[in-house]
Amino acid sequence: MLLVDAFLVADEMPFSSSGWAHRNRIKAPSGPRWLTLPARPRRGEPICEVSLAASVPWQRKHLASLRHLYAKAEPAAEVLDGLEAVLPGDAARLPDASLATIRFLAERLRIETPLLISSELGLEARFRERHPEGAGPTERIATYLEVLGATELIEGESGRDYFDVALFESRGFRVHFHRYEHPVYSQLHGAFVSHLSALDLLLCEGEDAARRVLRAAARSPRAS
Repeated sequence: MLLVDAFLVADEMPFSSSGWAHRNRIKAPSGPRWLTLPARPRRGEPICEVSLAASVPWQRKHLASLRHLYAKAEPAAEVLDGLEAVLPGDAARLPDASLATIRFLAERLRIETPLLISSELGLEARFRERHPEGAGPTERIATYLEVLGATELIEGESGRDYFDVALFESRGFRVHFHRYEHPVYSQLHGAFVSHLSALDLLLCEGEDAARRVLRAAARSPRAS
C-alpha cells in the first residue's frame, strides 16, 4: 500500500479456502497460529458475497487469543482496545470483517493510500461487458486498470507464473513485479518468524516504531 497511488481489493474474485481472504497468521510460543474467520462460501462464490457463520463468536475468540499471546508486549493493550472498537462481531459477510481490519491497520500505520473495492466500483461487470466470451487473468487486470484510469501495476512476484507481460504492455500498461524482502523487527516468543499479519508488527513494536519499520523497507527498491 505504501508503494502505490491506489490499492485495489479484488473482492469479486472467487473465494478460495486456501487463500488469505478469510485468515492470517499471528505468533504463539509454539510458532505461527492461524486466526480464521468462519467463512461459509458456496461453490464459485465471489469473496464479496461470502457469508460468515452467525453462530461463531469469532470476534470474542480472536481478541481473547490476541490479548493472551501479546500480553507481554507493552503496546498491545491499547492497540487491541482500538481494534475491538471497530471489529464488527455481527458481520454478516466476509468483507465486513476483513475490510474493517485492513482500514484499522492502515489508519494505525498512517498509510493514506486510497483503498478501492472492486465490487463497489463494478469492475468485474465492466470486464464481462468487454469480454463476454471470457479472457485470461492478464486481460482482466488490464480492463480493471483501464476503467480506473491507471497506467502501471505492482504485482506480486508469484504473478510471473501467469502474467502475460507482452499482452499487458501491448495494451499500454506497465507491470512491476514486487520482490518483497521482509523486514526484521522485535517479536515475542522466540526466534523471528516472517510473513505474519501486520498486526504482529503493530502489537510488538507499537505504532511509531511499526511505521518506521514499514517505511524503511518501502524506501528500498522492491519492484522490476
